[in-house]
Amino acid sequence: MRDEPVADGPGLDPHRIAEIIVETGSGRRRGSGYRVCARAVLTAAHVVADATAVVVRCDADRDGEWSAPATVTWADRHSDLAVLSVVPPPAAPTVVEPARFGRIADDRHGVIDVYAAGFPLWKRRTRREGTFRELHQADGTVAALSNLRTGTLEMTVAPAGADPDPGASPWAGMSGAAVWAGHLIIGVVAEHHRSEGPGRLTAVRLDHALRGLGADKRGELARLLCLPAPGPLPLAGPGEPPGARVPGARAPDLRVVGVPVAYGIELFKNRTSERDAVARHLSDPAIRMVTITGPRGIGKSALAAKVMDLLDRGSWPGTVQGPVPSGLVNLSTRTSGISLERLYFDCARLLGPECLARLRDVWTAGGTAQDRLAELHAALGERLVVVLMDNLEDLLDDDGSVADEELAVILDWLFRVRSTPRLLVTSQVPVRLAPELRRFAAHVELSEGLGPAEAAALLRELDRDGSLGMAQLSDDELLHAAVHVHGVPRALELLIGALADDTALLPSLQDVLKDFTRRHDVVADLAQDRYKRLDARAHAVLGVLAALRTPVGQDAVEEILSGLDPELPAAPVLISLVRRHLVSVDRAHRTFALHPLDAEIAYGRMPRNGPHRRQAVERQIASWYERRTRPRGEWRTLEDIEPNRRRFHHLLRAGDHDDAARALCEISEWLVWHGSVLAAVTMHLAVEEHIQDERVRLAHTVAYGHARLSAGPIEQAVHLFAEAVTLAERLGDRPALQNALFGLGDAHRQLGDQGATIAPLTRAAELARELGDPEREVHALLSLSLAHSYLGDGESALTVADRLTQLADTAGDLLTIARAGNARTIALLTLGRWQETAEAGAATARAYRAAASQEAIAYALNAQGLALLALDAPARAATVLEEARHEASLMENPRAEGVCLLNLAWAYWCDGRTEESAATADRASAALDIAGATQADAARALSRAARDLSSSPRAAAEALTRAAVALDGNAEVIRPGWVRERAERVGE
Repeated sequence: MRDEPVADGPGLDPHRIAEIIVETGSGRRRGSGYRVCARAVLTAAHVVADATAVVVRCDADRDGEWSAPATVTWADRHSDLAVLSVVPPPAAPTVVEPARFGRIADDRHGVIDVYAAGFPLWKRRTRREGTFRELHQADGTVAALSNLRTGTLEMTVAPAGADPDPGASPWAGMSGAAVWAGHLIIGVVAEHHRSEGPGRLTAVRLDHALRGLGADKRGELARLLCLPAPGPLPLAGPGEPPGARVPGARAPDLRVVGVPVAYGIELFKNRTSERDAVARHLSDPAIRMVTITGPRGIGKSALAAKVMDLLDRGSWPGTVQGPVPSGLVNLSTRTSGISLERLYFDCARLLGPECLARLRDVWTAGGTAQDRLAELHAALGERLVVVLMDNLEDLLDDDGSVADEELAVILDWLFRVRSTPRLLVTSQVPVRLAPELRRFAAHVELSEGLGPAEAAALLRELDRDGSLGMAQLSDDELLHAAVHVHGVPRALELLIGALADDTALLPSLQDVLKDFTRRHDVVADLAQDRYKRLDARAHAVLGVLAALRTPVGQDAVEEILSGLDPELPAAPVLISLVRRHLVSVDRAHRTFALHPLDAEIAYGRMPRNGPHRRQAVERQIASWYERRTRPRGEWRTLEDIEPNRRRFHHLLRAGDHDDAARALCEISEWLVWHGSVLAAVTMHLAVEEHIQDERVRLAHTVAYGHARLSAGPIEQAVHLFAEAVTLAERLGDRPALQNALFGLGDAHRQLGDQGATIAPLTRAAELARELGDPEREVHALLSLSLAHSYLGDGESALTVADRLTQLADTAGDLLTIARAGNARTIALLTLGRWQETAEAGAATARAYRAAASQEAIAYALNAQGLALLALDAPARAATVLEEARHEASLMENPRAEGVCLLNLAWAYWCDGRTEESAATADRASAALDIAGATQADAARALSRAARDLSSSPRAAAEALTRAAVALDGNAEVIRPGWVRERAERVGE
């Protein structure tokens, strides 16, 4: 061989980029690869699947071009990696140094520059001498936290320059190209999903693939790739050597979501011992929640905000040091609100746009709160995230018991899982926890105000320009003032504000203090005295800001006030209140807001009568939000219906419960379908006991039933739908009756009471037909057909499926055609008409894809795979069931994925691939355990049987018998009789 040096320095060598040309029984395909050492080429397993011949070509159409036959030495279809052995011709360049491999961090946010080189279809060129593929270098990035569940890399690259063949991806042929970060190979290009656009590629993540392999296969791959000794691959991409961080510097990967919960953190005084206590508890991995308690205005929010500010800057807030968090989340009941939805999405935002998009899909896809939190927990990984929840007493009863359903879910999750965000809480009362949970929580009490010296220093700093004379006062006078207000930080701020307010009498500090000694609640008294000095116009503006409970622009205040009092000049009054430090202004966002304490007091002082009474203000704000609602057809994200939700809450506070319920019913179903089930439940509970109008109650009961159907308990959903049926019949509201009947049937189905589903679903379908509502008829008929199938009545299921087919033929709607196919496929599966099932399942999957819907592709393919197993075609069944599993994974449905995996494991068993059967059965049991499905025990027994087969056939037979017993006869899972028959054969 000629001795030609590789590219200068480590990294991609263009002479080692390989074009893979594959001959199969059905034609030719192309892929890409990289010559990782002298006689080994790394590529993707699907590139060389079913190959009858393989050729590797390097330096294509350039000086030094060479090609040689290759053989597949190692391949794993699950990880989609393959290694080819090739003997290069003597003229080929000598490879001296093996390629180096690495990984990117998957425990923190990061966007890493990457690149790959290969031969995509869109670079196909035609010249006089023929057609060829031009080499393409794809430069892009990967988001470190994207696709962790599938163990892949999501590459964002410049979009494909053309789409030459609608039947194939423009990136076809790029598969197998090595993905580089710096000088290390971190993965292999695997696929392109058209639905993700022309600028996204999916690649195998090498370190995740290695972890997923059995010991033997992993060792063989390591030998072929010349990997170093066992252990983690070296880190690629931007890194930081140990000890490189400058003490006190902001952590480079730290992200913060939410605004600080207190103003003027730079004026924070003392609290050294309390900060040390908070730091000590937060650094303890066993502590899940640290609560700062104390009376109103004592400085709880300021202390918490100071802790978060120090963490944001990369400093630990006390003498006990802990790891710098990778993310901080600020939540408050007085501003952003504290809810499961808010916590979920704010934590998701820490992880970057790609992970946020995936977690948004998880939220929208439905499932229980625990399912969503499990996905969030998996995405957060081992990152340390600190979540601040400010003013939590708003969600507690007087004794500290949790009064809010969503907070109860959050705390239950927090205390159950092994590694979670650390929670920092401020509350006027401690959170009351079960005795067994108290060891995971810590309590820091602020019972005293600032010390006299710190309080006096704060008074001077609050009068920085000296206009109020603080600089001229002696230390004794300032200390006297501090003692009178008990050093309460907010009281000191209000003292200065009281001095600034009175420009006529120019009172001294002692004048302001003399009427306020020996009061029970110093903070509230000081604030209320300031309000006594304001005129009616200022009270009106404060009332609007207090009722809004969120920062808003000047135009919003003016518009709301114009509906109450057109003559009131909002702008000059706002400016005056800002000057008096009663209203804060965010100049960057041009918004105004009240301090939470001031808002609470101002709201309590709103008049009961007159144009600015509380009810009138709440109604006017509700009208203002109503004018900002968007048409239903434009709703895409939860942010799009935020005005609707705020309108509901203001109507509720106005006491207009019927109008609030009407507003809720407009969005309740949308909230449920897009993941905010607990929010919908909480809103329904708020109006449940107060609705007067019967038709409003009917709409509310149906909508609440659908919310409970998703959130549980399902027994309550049954009760609500039954109540709605009775009320709809009495009122003669046939559309509502149809909706309630459908919900009642669906609730019985989810309870497993299939027999009770038939009557309401049959009537719901009939009513929908009479009402001329084909969409609702299709939904009812589909559920009815599936219910018959699950009852084992395949003939009735098929009859209903035929009615669905008629509707589909009439409407010509692609989704209806797919749903009719779904009903027919499961009915045929129940009847054991295997050949028809296989054909119907394939046709249904195609129909759903034509309708651009993932709704039931996995179920259709799963039925097709089961039919192929019954027809004794296990290899074909395995291919189809693997596709079904992939579709179920995209649906984020652990039960569907677990069922497909269990059936796939059986297909591998029947095909004699016991090693793959065991590994797949393990994956099935994990997914089915997550879903709480009974078939998990069957999957575990099948895995045991596959592992015992070669060494102890008798033990394998016993395990198969256990698997058969654990199967419940569900038509969508392998038949128990099939497994028992194999057990008898093995045991002979």
